[in-house]
Amino acid sequence: MSTRLIIPLIIIALLAFCSCEKDRPVKFDLEYSTFTDSRDGYEYKTVTIDGTTWLAENFRYLPAVDGNDVDTVSFDGPRYYVYNYNGTDVNEAKATDEYKKYGVLYNYEAAEKSCPDGWHLPTKDDFAKLIKSINNDKADKYGNYEFYTTVMLCGDRELWGLSDSTHILLNVSGLGFVPGGIMQPDYFYEETPQGYEQRDSVKFKDLGIYCFVWEKKRGREKDYLSGWTIRHDTTPMTQIDFRMEEYVSNISKNCGLSVRYVKD
Repeated sequence: MSTRLIIPLIIIALLAFCSCEKDRPVKFDLEYSTFTDSRDGYEYKTVTIDGTTWLAENFRYLPAVDGNDVDTVSFDGPRYYVYNYNGTDVNEAKATDEYKKYGVLYNYEAAEKSCPDGWHLPTKDDFAKLIKSINNDKADKYGNYEFYTTVMLCGDRELWGLSDSTHILLNVSGLGFVPGGIMQPDYFYEETPQGYEQRDSVKFKDLGIYCFVWEKKRGREKDYLSGWTIRHDTTPMTQIDFRMEEYVSNISKNCGLSVRYVKD
């Protein structure tokens, strides 16, 4: 093919790419900074998007850790989990790859109790403002937010199973959500001299597939609360299986979810 023909083809390809992207302009204002938690000295990345400051990584404050390697599993009170860790040694839990990559999974009480001064769990309005800033609050008829909105909120190609050549808009928001999975209480029955008795168990699932994040409790909610999830169900991602949505009053307060605080 001659050089005269190659150059016009390149220009046409670039124009076509630009025309596809012009409907998804990145117009929001970004400002990067850090926040240090005085309790453990950890320095978090933060990002301010259109005036609202978010943690740009999962929270990882870990005053205690819960797992299955205890005589009696309990879901009462604040509970802290590290994915796939079933011991009770905090330093051991912090040394795991899961802690380093995904931080801590908190039940709702722990998520509230662990909040640093001057921050709060994101509210429904915080999430709505974030989505509007990112991509004008677009959603389909099922309430699922546009694929490219979700891509802009996610980070770390390796953890999401992406190649280097896909999704150029990945993490342009700077928030870098990662698929840290969830801890769901599990129950089974054990035979005892008195008969079968229910036992509680800790179950981890969906690492690398789902990102679950707590939303601040609303007045009407009791045992089941609200959270946001980003998911993809196959590899590689497609516009069908990669999306962000709110789970309204559908998550047990005893579940362990990731946390991203918002500055007051």
